[in-house]
Amino acid sequence: MLENAMAAPVTGERSSPVAPVRRGASWRRGGAGRAPRKPAGRLRGVAVPLGLMGVDVLALALGLVCAAPAGTAPGAREWTVLMMALVVPLNAAGGLYRVRLFSGPLHGVARLAGSGLLTAAVALAPGWGVSDPRWAWEVLVAGGVFTGAAVCGRWVFHRVSRPGEGRATLVVGGGRHAGRLVATLLAHPEYRLRPVGVVSERRAGVPGVPVLGRPAGLADILRLHPVHTVIVAGVGRAARESARVARASGCEVLFAPEPGDALTQIVPLGEHVRSFPLVRMRPLPQARPTWPLKRALDCVVAVTGLVLGLPVLIVCALALRREVGPRVLFRQERVGLDGRPVQVLKLRTYEPEDAREAAVRWSIAGDSRIGPAGRLMRRLSLDELPQFWNVLRGEMSVVGPRPERPYFVERFSAMVPGYDLRHRVPAGITGWAQVHGLRGDTSIEDRVRFDNHYIDDWSLRGDLKIMARTVWCMLRSGGA
Repeated sequence: MLENAMAAPVTGERSSPVAPVRRGASWRRGGAGRAPRKPAGRLRGVAVPLGLMGVDVLALALGLVCAAPAGTAPGAREWTVLMMALVVPLNAAGGLYRVRLFSGPLHGVARLAGSGLLTAAVALAPGWGVSDPRWAWEVLVAGGVFTGAAVCGRWVFHRVSRPGEGRATLVVGGGRHAGRLVATLLAHPEYRLRPVGVVSERRAGVPGVPVLGRPAGLADILRLHPVHTVIVAGVGRAARESARVARASGCEVLFAPEPGDALTQIVPLGEHVRSFPLVRMRPLPQARPTWPLKRALDCVVAVTGLVLGLPVLIVCALALRREVGPRVLFRQERVGLDGRPVQVLKLRTYEPEDAREAAVRWSIAGDSRIGPAGRLMRRLSLDELPQFWNVLRGEMSVVGPRPERPYFVERFSAMVPGYDLRHRVPAGITGWAQVHGLRGDTSIEDRVRFDNHYIDDWSLRGDLKIMARTVWCMLRSGGA
C-alpha cells in the first residue's frame, strides 16, 4: 500500500539533498513551466449579469413612474415598491442574468412576464397589501411597463455589449459533426463565435478554416494562437482530455455532443448554435467571477485569526519553550500553487535529529520526543495558527488542499493519479479532506479525491462551510 511506501525507514534513503519540486504546474500537461493566460470571460462573467440587473432596475423605476398618474390608494405606493422589488430576485432565480452565447430580442420574454405576473398575483392576493381597486390598476401598469422596458433594454444591452468581430474560436474534433459545426459558425456570425482553426487527426478541414494541428499538440497551439473559446466536438476520452488542456490554458470551453448522445439526455444544455447543442464546461476556480472574493475573505479571516489567536500563540510558545527549547517558530518548505515552493510557518512541537529527518519523515505520531503540550497542540491543530501570516502574505489560502513537503510531492505524484492536480489552487490551512477526518497518517488516495472534488466544485459558500466545520472539529477536540 501507499502508506507502507511512505513509512520506509529514513536510513535506507540516499543522503544527497532532496530534489526540489519542478517549478511550474506539472498538472498542466503539455504546458509545464509556462504562465497560464488570463482566464477568459471573468470580466464578462461579472459585467453581463450586472448590466442585465441594471437594465431591470431601470425598467422597474420607469414602471413605477408611469404607474403614479394612474391613481394611488393610501399606503399603496410603499407596497408597490416592495412587490416590484421581488422581480429582480425572481429573474435571478430564473436564470435571466446568466451569460449566454446568443440572446435574441425575444429571449427571456416569457420568464420576464412570468415573474411580473407572479409578483402581481402575490400583491393582489386576498389579505395582502391594500384592498383598493386603484392599487390593482397601479400594479398592472407598473408590471406592464416594466416588462416592455426590460425587453427593449435587454435588446439594446446585448447589441452594445457584443464583441465586434466575435470571439476567436477553435474547434477540436474531426468528422462530419465537427465540419458541420464549423460551417454553421461561419454562416451565422450573429453567435459571435469566429472559427480561427480546427484541431483534428485529419488533415482535411473546412474551406476557409485551417487545420492547426492534432489534439496531442493542443497546449502548444493555444500558446501560439490567441483563442478565447474552444469547442470540443464530441464527449469521449480524447475530447475530455482536450477540454481539460483548453481549460487549463484559460479558455472558455464548450462541448458539442453529437445529436442523440447520452450527454444531451442527462445534462441541461441551455445553449445551442442553430440546434447544435452545447454544454459549457465550468471554468477553473480562478476564472470564476467570485474568485476575487476568496482573497478578500482570506484577508479578513487571517487578520481576525492573528488578532484573536495572539494570546493563544503566546501561551503555546511559552509551553513549547519549556519542551523543545527557544526555537518555537520555524519555517518548513511545502509545495503550493502551480508546484511553487512555500515557506510555511509552524510551531515546533518536537526537535528533529537533522534537516533530512524533517524533510522525509512521514508521521511522528507516537514519537516520545513530543511532550504533552505539543501533543495537545497537534491534536487541536494549534501548531498551524502561524500560517495565518502565510495567508495574509498571499502565499496560502484559509481553505484549500493542505500543502505537502517536496519529497512526498514527488513520490505521491508518481504513485497516485491526480495528486499533482491538487496544485491548481493555493494550498490551505484547512480543507475539504481535513474536515472529513483525512489528516495525519490517512489514505492519500482519499485525500486526493476529496481535494480535487473541492477544486472542481469550488464556491465561496463551500469555503464558508468548511471554515464552520473546521471550528466545530476543533471544539470537539478532534482537530481539522
